Amino acid sequence: MKPYDPNTFAHTLPTSHRQWTQSVQQTLTGNVDMGTAKGNAPSTAGVNAGVYTQFDKGNGSGTLIRIAAYGSTDTGAAYNWPSSGSLVINHGLLRQPIGFHVVDQDKNAPVSRTAPPDSDQITLTTTDPTASHTIYVF
Repeated sequence: MKPYDPNTFAHTLPTSHRQWTQSVQQTLTGNVDMGTAKGNAPSTAGVNAGVYTQFDKGNGSGTLIRIAAYGSTDTGAAYNWPSSGSLVINHGLLRQPIGFHVVDQDKNAPVSRTAPPDSDQITLTTTDPTASHTIYVF
């Protein structure tokens, strides 16, 4: 969606309304993003080779987190699934998250929440801890 440029009708708006619309337009044209990739798994990481594993927080309201497969040690991911499949993640949102989305996975291995999240952590599990996932906690 491309926002309408408020400068074309700014002269007809009260100052506070004009400033607000210009702020919204600046945000939307500056691209709202979920996060920026800053590191990826090395070529020796098998099925995870080249997959982004580290992220800077974007200007959205969530955070991207990579969870590597159980036993994978050379991916650069912040977390690995334990053999039990249940993992406590420090999400860093400083508020209780609404939920999460799986945005990448290398196997058909659903992820679910096993405990109520809080302002610091979310506890997730997977049906197959040998799978790797990237999740967006928001």
